[in-house]
Amino acid sequence: MNEGRISSWKCRCDETAFYRPTWAEIDNKAFVHNLAYIKSRLHTKTKILAVVKANAYGHMVVPIARQCEKAGVAMLGVASIEEGIYLREHGIKMPILILGSIYPLDNLSVVAKHKLIPSISSAQGVIELIRLGARLKKTMPFHLKVDTGMGRIGIMPQSAQALLKKIHGRKEILMAGMYTHFSSADSNRAYTQMQFSKFMEVVKAARKLGMNFTAHCANSAALLKYPQMHLDMVRPGIALYGLSPWQKRDKKMDLRPVLAWKTAVVFLKNVKKGTAISYGRAYIAKKPMTIATLPVGYADGYSRLLSNKADVLVRGRRCRVIGLVTMDMLMVDVTRVPGAAIGDEVALVGAQGKERIRIEDLAAHLGTISYEVACAISHRVPRIEI
Repeated sequence: MNEGRISSWKCRCDETAFYRPTWAEIDNKAFVHNLAYIKSRLHTKTKILAVVKANAYGHMVVPIARQCEKAGVAMLGVASIEEGIYLREHGIKMPILILGSIYPLDNLSVVAKHKLIPSISSAQGVIELIRLGARLKKTMPFHLKVDTGMGRIGIMPQSAQALLKKIHGRKEILMAGMYTHFSSADSNRAYTQMQFSKFMEVVKAARKLGMNFTAHCANSAALLKYPQMHLDMVRPGIALYGLSPWQKRDKKMDLRPVLAWKTAVVFLKNVKKGTAISYGRAYIAKKPMTIATLPVGYADGYSRLLSNKADVLVRGRRCRVIGLVTMDMLMVDVTRVPGAAIGDEVALVGAQGKERIRIEDLAAHLGTISYEVACAISHRVPRIEI
């Protein structure tokens, strides 16, 4: 049974210049839909900062950034200077905020060179930015990051208020924005409200001084759950990609998955009862079975912890992953799939017929969140825009 229909894959291969039948499809229409849905939840004056760090959560950052430009998104958010430079090198000209910490502070000169906007989280950071502005004879924009309870980076609220008085009116720098990050917007209303209240105290203090800036705090969960926290700008990340910020997907949310992860059957075999499958004999056939081998493994981001747990879709039917997932391949049970053949397209994530495998499903098997699963799909899995 090791012959089958592989001609359709050859056509795909020739068009995209990769040769292993494992790939991810990025649905631009779904992304545009999600962006429009998020906009529909906002006041007309509320802007959007699209979080595109980590290769747009594994969704191919440059095409996503271009869609954001077309849609009039105000700003992009990245994690590092390198991510910002990558976007600049690929022709992205819109404002880019570096959400991560700048260290060492000498790197602020690199930020300025590439016309990126830094997050500043300390008085020392402000001092260095003032020095840079004086040296370049330019006004250096930044967003002040306030730690209201995340405990990661950010200046504490009381220190922030003292700092505001010192920087107000400085010509070398411009606080173009101020923001905080919620730790539990998806799960803890009281704590989120506490963080919001602390943040608004700093915002009000700054505005009392006459400072004009963009205030933002709402991530995907907060913007969908707490409209009073939208302020001047929101920062959607996971929702842009059609994934739920909650462990259980809210059916009321009109979000469409942007990524589908696919592969193909490359080998088929019939095995007898008692046959061991994969390393460590972690699966023993309890009856005669038909086993399909797929060219995808944990080096591609399909976790070894999904062994003997997750399903894939073959010809619209759920098929269990059996045996241990290996570095480059895994095996599935296609015994109940009539006509299963080499060359059959397989959905690791995505829809076939009436069935769908979601990234959230894999996250549930792994005891983690959809963010991690999406970001874990490795760079050796080609992304195709559809």
